[in-house]
Amino acid sequence: MDNLQLLSPSCVQASYTPQRLPHFKGNPLIEALPPTLSDEELFELFTVRPDFSPEQRTWSPSERLRMIGTLRRVLVPLSRHVELAHALDTMLRNGYVGRAPRTPEYARRCQAIYDAQKTGTRPQSSIADVTSQLSGLLMGLSGMGKTSVVKQWLTQFPEVIYHEDTNTYQVLYLHVEMPSDGSSIKGMAHAILHRMDQLIPGANYFKNYANGGRTGSDALMRSVARVLNMHFVGFIVADEIQNLANSAKGKQTVMTELVSACNELGVPILFIGTNKASKVFSLDFRQSRRASGQGLTVWDRLNAEADEYGQTEWVDFLATLWEYQWVANPVPLDAQYVEYMYHYSQGVIDIAIKLFASAQARAIADGTERLTPELLANVYNTEFKLLHPMVDALRDNDVERLAQYEDIAPVGLDDIIKNAQRRMNAKASDAYKVKRADTTFVARVAAALVSSGFSEDESTSAAREVEAEGKARNLAEGTIAAIGKLTALKPVPRAKARKRDESEPPVENFDDRPGDYRRAIQAARLTGTSIYEQLRDLGMARPFEELVALD
Repeated sequence: MDNLQLLSPSCVQASYTPQRLPHFKGNPLIEALPPTLSDEELFELFTVRPDFSPEQRTWSPSERLRMIGTLRRVLVPLSRHVELAHALDTMLRNGYVGRAPRTPEYARRCQAIYDAQKTGTRPQSSIADVTSQLSGLLMGLSGMGKTSVVKQWLTQFPEVIYHEDTNTYQVLYLHVEMPSDGSSIKGMAHAILHRMDQLIPGANYFKNYANGGRTGSDALMRSVARVLNMHFVGFIVADEIQNLANSAKGKQTVMTELVSACNELGVPILFIGTNKASKVFSLDFRQSRRASGQGLTVWDRLNAEADEYGQTEWVDFLATLWEYQWVANPVPLDAQYVEYMYHYSQGVIDIAIKLFASAQARAIADGTERLTPELLANVYNTEFKLLHPMVDALRDNDVERLAQYEDIAPVGLDDIIKNAQRRMNAKASDAYKVKRADTTFVARVAAALVSSGFSEDESTSAAREVEAEGKARNLAEGTIAAIGKLTALKPVPRAKARKRDESEPPVENFDDRPGDYRRAIQAARLTGTSIYEQLRDLGMARPFEELVALD
């Protein structure tokens, strides 16, 4: 069968470019690669921006909210991105040295893999044995764009190149996520085989080697090594490497299996992970990698301090991001906005983008249509509350507190947009249209409370009390005020206050844990507010208009 007819959409036919470097000459695997990009070309590659034009600011609120959602794809090129790209390009090309098909080196490697399969053994190696020029670790805070930048760099390459002369398929890279349980060698091997089946026309490696999940881990990894060698895999991205820290026993096993296979083949590996990944790598590995050009790379948050040229990564990033304002009344970037955005994001790219997007969504939903420092503060204090302990630890550079937050919890941009849309829809509902003077006000507030699980008597009593106070302007405010009355903590007389149960954990053991409802109880006690208000502010209780029918 003509293999050219089997080429998948991710596959191209090889076109060769003679190489000047002596160790690259005559190697078809290297000659088939696209040329190395210049700094200017890399900056262009790493520029990913939404499809924006000023006239979009006149669009409807719903359309503009959807456009704000495109900010999730923003990538602002920085010098650190270019430095990483050059290191990865060197790893990829050097990894193909000595691996050209139909050469003595390739024949010896094939023989070694065959012998290992026949004897059921593999040469022993450890993490510290990884060839320095073929390994790298990209580690840093979650939300700094590590994986996004690597994926964007890979877009310059075809996934598969078909070499007609040798009838071989060259797979340039594989992106593999480490198993979430941290110890599943089979899970990792299965993922690799599945991906190879998708890339190679007519391949059925998973069925042939996995044997319905019955193949043992060692045999499965030997088969994976054979497949990787057969298709000249050039680069492996081992992402979410911090997952291996979730296993108390298996993390070294999974790492060693992957490293051993790649050592045998000479395939470069880039490990990507959050700061939690430091637990996975031994001290010897970190020290050996620091000496290598592609070794340990730590991506800290963006620096707000000026360099020797008077430039800062933070200002460069924010100046680009600030162009994408869909509010009707855009504001220019000034020193105050630069300071506020850094104060609330601490230079974490993901937090900064989502704070910027959330503030715009709030301004559009509320009709104010303008970003202000006060709005940024309010959005951060209400919608990013679960991140406060972690951001505070970054701001204070408190090493002990930072150790409690190995990963910065992400904030979902989709949720931000949905919340803004919900606020706009709620304002158009009876919850905001029905005023306190309406004859049905008390009955409808009481009905909403009953639907939320309160008794009819206490619901009616609370509704009448809210009406008598005269503070609630509409049904929405009335229902919230009534719920607050019914859920407010009753003060305990000092003489009757019970001693804390020894089994109850102290405040400091749970106060900063996202998702722990006891934080709402403690906050309510300290501020004198209702538990419902604190649950709502912490994102643990949905707004009442989503839970009850008010019509």
